[in-house]
Amino acid sequence: MTSQRGFSLVEALIALLVLSLGLVGVAAMQLKALQSASAGYQRSVVTLAAVDAQERLWAALAQLPSGDSCEDISVDNAITLQGSEGSQGWNSYWFEEESLLPTRNFEGAIYDQNSERYNLDSCEFLIEVSFGSEASDTPEETFTYTFRLPDNY
Repeated sequence: MTSQRGFSLVEALIALLVLSLGLVGVAAMQLKALQSASAGYQRSVVTLAAVDAQERLWAALAQLPSGDSCEDISVDNAITLQGSEGSQGWNSYWFEEESLLPTRNFEGAIYDQNSERYNLDSCEFLIEVSFGSEASDTPEETFTYTFRLPDNY
């Protein structure tokens, strides 16, 4: 009887199969991590857009004449409020095709107490931003941000 040395072909093929299954698992895990990072990035950008809209409404409140309240804020004027000469309004800055921001496929709107879609109290505002994947033109997720401004500033 002679002693054998080394591996047989079957043992080598089984080892290769086990190794390839492990590499497929690592690749799937990496893909899921990239998708999660992209989704987190999109949510961060949407949050920035919502906070920008809130700051524009605060600025509109500050520009109201003395004695007026937050109920006198025109949402249409607030979202197109110009911060400085040549700057864009909220919708054009965040959501138009010419925008350099990563929100070109997103849609946004601001609602107030006059909204027919939402039942909001006076001085309460709701910012809604719909967003999806870059490969799709249809929004997949909607982010809503509700806040209330003080009655008098």
